[in-house]
Amino acid sequence: MKLKMVRGKISRKLVSDSILNIIASSVPILFLQFIVLPIVGRQLGEQDYGLAVTIISLSTLFSLPFGSVLNNIRLLLNDEYQINKSIGDFNILLAASIIINSILMVVGTIYYEEHFSILNIIFVALFSCLNIIREYLIVSFRIIINYKAILINNLILAIGYLVGLVMFIVTGYWQLIFIFGASFSLLYIINKNNLINEKFAMTHLFKGTLYKSIILFFSVFMKTIITYADKLLLFPLIGPAAVSYYYSATIVGKFISMVTTPISGVLLSYLTKMERIRTRDFVAIITITTIVATFGYFIVILISEPILTLLYPKWADRSLELIYITTATALIGVISSIIQPFQLRFNDIKWQFIINLVNVLLYVICTILFYREYGLIGFCWAMLISSIVKLLMMIGLFILDNEKRNRLKLQS
Repeated sequence: MKLKMVRGKISRKLVSDSILNIIASSVPILFLQFIVLPIVGRQLGEQDYGLAVTIISLSTLFSLPFGSVLNNIRLLLNDEYQINKSIGDFNILLAASIIINSILMVVGTIYYEEHFSILNIIFVALFSCLNIIREYLIVSFRIIINYKAILINNLILAIGYLVGLVMFIVTGYWQLIFIFGASFSLLYIINKNNLINEKFAMTHLFKGTLYKSIILFFSVFMKTIITYADKLLLFPLIGPAAVSYYYSATIVGKFISMVTTPISGVLLSYLTKMERIRTRDFVAIITITTIVATFGYFIVILISEPILTLLYPKWADRSLELIYITTATALIGVISSIIQPFQLRFNDIKWQFIINLVNVLLYVICTILFYREYGLIGFCWAMLISSIVKLLMMIGLFILDNEKRNRLKLQS
């Protein structure tokens, strides 16, 4: 009886924290996708806006894996570090991530900008590195499962975006939007925790932490390639205008994806406290998620035309031609993001790498075949096919591995 009451309390807390985290994630995304970036698009025009979106994607391609990997590894290993009374390692990994990311941003900005400036390069590297620090330090709220603090932090992030938007209108530098947003957020996070002040030292756990971080980085990086490298590929293939059409076609679906993805973060926070999970519970979660995603698909299709016409009137018609495929891809990604924390917690971390490697290879093959034959819409079909195959691999692997592990535990 007591066990059922405890499970009930955990379930209610999990649901309430998931809702809090969805709201927290929605606020900056709403400001960015539906207020800030459309204003930037109108100010810059389709050519320069396409370039800006490409540079933002380049930054996210690297800063997101670096930051989120440190975040998740810290969350997964925090108990081990506390048991061993070890302090260190993570600031070394953070510093290494910032240095590598800065080099990549400098090279990438020079490559994509036809007439680059030193100030543009500095701004891009700066906001990208600030995002890495922010992504890592926010783990302090996840460790103690304080999603109210994450909500407050994201409200401050949105305020920073608005201040940056004003600065962009005044100066013409769109990068200031992200610099002010990340800076405002970091000021709040640093004021609430002391992770940044931890010793810059190696512990006896460093080798294992480094290994897990590298494996997870390449896994997350390959996943992020599928999400953000589309714009990086389209820019040299078709030009900046096509990037604008494609990006606009994905904003509603990706908004749904970005808003629901935080559920996976909440799930991982709770799964780290569990030793096992029943396969039927996993299947039930995936079934419910799939049903909700299916309803979500039709809602997104219905609302996309008025939203795109309002936000991007100059090229909305071109974007609407792609909406059916891009929305399906985004919602398949939602289901995959719900599965990922189960794999992180209960499967060997190498499977993250293997699944994402297969996904990237399939993505490249499909992109080459479909783009040559059908152009931009073929590119979108390649994204959808690779996403479906990845989802099926994730579900199949988890069920097979979980059944095997549970049988062994019962035998022992």
